[in-house]
Amino acid sequence: MSLLMLDLDGTLREPLSGKPYIQHPQDQRIIPGVEVALGFYSDWNRVGITNQAGVAAGFKSLRQCILEQQYTLQLLPSLQEIYFCPDFEGRHCYRVTPQTVQNHSQTRWFRQYRKPQPGMLLLAIVRHNHLAENCLYVGDRPEDAEAAQRAGVPFQWSWEWMARHQAEAAFKIE
Repeated sequence: MSLLMLDLDGTLREPLSGKPYIQHPQDQRIIPGVEVALGFYSDWNRVGITNQAGVAAGFKSLRQCILEQQYTLQLLPSLQEIYFCPDFEGRHCYRVTPQTVQNHSQTRWFRQYRKPQPGMLLLAIVRHNHLAENCLYVGDRPEDAEAAQRAGVPFQWSWEWMARHQAEAAFKIE
């Protein structure tokens, strides 16, 4: 089994409101095709990795952000957990599962959680007992690619990842 790490905003989900940030937990939808792509990784561990600058910028509270991540887990039950960094300095990392919230801010990657720093990816790798080369990180922004490079993890752009799996799914149907 390997570890699939996925950026959330712009990769797996988008705001229903059309605004830059998800405004409340239910203001999100899964991007069409994501569930098909995730189906190709049914035997992998799957986790979300996301900066949440909206908290630091004052657009949402930490509590709203936690509820937002828990709602994402309801929408995508194949994700096991989500790691997020709500501050600009990269000091804090929260791990959200459907049932729990844990603050992992005092691990050895303190001040390295916010992408493009690799802390959230490294924490997920350690928690799931994987080697970096047995992982894949999918994202849509340069800081995603840089975080993967710093963690030593293979990276794929979200649009390439989606297109590849859409084509594979279409081929299986024919």
